[in-house]
Amino acid sequence: MAPATLPATVYRLAGIAPTTDAMFEATSTGRLAAPGVDVMELDIDGSPAVLYFRQHPPSKAGWTPGLSALTGVSLPLIRQDCEAVLIVAAEPYVYGIGFGQGYLAVVDSREPGFGLHCALRAVDPARVRDVDRRALGGLPRHDSTYVPDGIPIGGVGIRDYAELVKKLGGLIKAADLGLNHRESVSVEGADGLRLPIPLEPTAFRALLHRLNEISEREVPPDFERLEAIRPVGSESLRDKLDALLDEALRGQGDARLHVAVPVALVDLRHEARSYRIKVGSVAIVREELDLDDLRRRCKVQHCTSPSVALRDGTIEMCADREGKEPIGRARAIRWFEAVAAIGSRIYQLSDGEWYECGAGYVESMRHRLQELIVPESEVTMLPWRAGESEEKYNMRMQNTFGRGRYLCLDRQFSRTRQQRRGKGYEACDGLTDRHTLVHVKAAHSSEPLSHQFAQALISIRTLYNEPDARTKFSAKVAELSGGLLTVPENFVPGKIVLAILLKGKELTPDSLYPFAQVALVALADTLQRDHGAIVEVVGIPSNSSAEKGSGEPDCTTT
Repeated sequence: MAPATLPATVYRLAGIAPTTDAMFEATSTGRLAAPGVDVMELDIDGSPAVLYFRQHPPSKAGWTPGLSALTGVSLPLIRQDCEAVLIVAAEPYVYGIGFGQGYLAVVDSREPGFGLHCALRAVDPARVRDVDRRALGGLPRHDSTYVPDGIPIGGVGIRDYAELVKKLGGLIKAADLGLNHRESVSVEGADGLRLPIPLEPTAFRALLHRLNEISEREVPPDFERLEAIRPVGSESLRDKLDALLDEALRGQGDARLHVAVPVALVDLRHEARSYRIKVGSVAIVREELDLDDLRRRCKVQHCTSPSVALRDGTIEMCADREGKEPIGRARAIRWFEAVAAIGSRIYQLSDGEWYECGAGYVESMRHRLQELIVPESEVTMLPWRAGESEEKYNMRMQNTFGRGRYLCLDRQFSRTRQQRRGKGYEACDGLTDRHTLVHVKAAHSSEPLSHQFAQALISIRTLYNEPDARTKFSAKVAELSGGLLTVPENFVPGKIVLAILLKGKELTPDSLYPFAQVALVALADTLQRDHGAIVEVVGIPSNSSAEKGSGEPDCTTT
């Protein structure tokens, strides 16, 4: 039975009218104008299209000479490849799909970031499979997270203001793409959008128009922060930053330069045996990318600035040592990362775009605090009485709810192989019948909250990493609850509640002490990223505020 779909990467092409003549004129250049390329005009269910295809001549595999030299065996092995490019209109846009190495022909025409833009509007935020991001303002680090079954985006642990998401993949409902061969499908978005394309012409045309519609959607709230960091919009500022880049490329100035692999090509880096560098009129081949070597290539361009030469030039990743078998290509500027400062502001060049480091930090921090501080948690915290100690408060919580629903574990210390000095560690102040760890603190400054956050971090890591800690915790819960509340010996926390009484004020994102704001967000992001543990923060009312109402409420877990 013939397959109903074919995995492919769909690119949106920029600045091309959706007509046959315009598509042909815009794309019949470079690789698609090479000798041996055939071209056909098509109609796909009423949409104009242009198909390019080429059969490459037979050639000797690039690795055979080396293998022959190693083994002493003559290997007359021949390879033959082919490629095709389909350009098709879906008014008001034009799309390009490469088959084989055909995608190399649409590199320069594609709309940057189109695939990521669509993925952020189509992928289920609870079923994210892979994320690639770049650090901003620090080390030139590329991080990649891949979870085959998919996880909520919060579990990836993205630092909103310090990391730039460049690729995202996950699961979406097949019906959202007009597909019906399965319930859900996987997509991956960077510059292009990789997805299963239907092979029936009407369904294929409908898919492209569905992409038009998806690209116009509002981004879901869970993904909003991934689009919060925008490229520098001011042309004059970009010119200033490019001038600083020019100085760095000439070996002058204070900007820091690093060689980087474009995100779209990261997955191919282990296949690369050489790089074909064309910055200027003459191409050179190198087995490795060297920063000083690339600088020298830029400096010989006397007719223009080094940064302009990089934006006009290309670097191809090749599967052979001679640079004759390209497997990926990108503008040369995308192979550089740079960090430059103008006054007190710091900017980073990443994948050919300038970004301000830390832009949106305050707004991002406030948004995250609004997520963490909840009006109601699964356990309703009793009003804190004047002069009441933390231990007495937790005992009153236990007496009110009963040991089977809220067990007081305040000042119940345990020693483990790691926590073997002194009293040991305290797992939590209270445990609910849903196996949620509750950490309680009354605070008039950031210092007590720092202790609370440290206790939560140590507790989670100890229970996750030390088998004897889990065994002792299970035994202690059974003992202190009289068997009314139990947890298994392999128990690891999935959720913690930080219950906080801010003395003299209500707990809000604005009222929380500035140092504690930063520490709280860091704690929540760390626990979610490293252990998948959810953090909730709930305010504890003071007894004086409760007396203004109708008295102490009938508190129950919900």
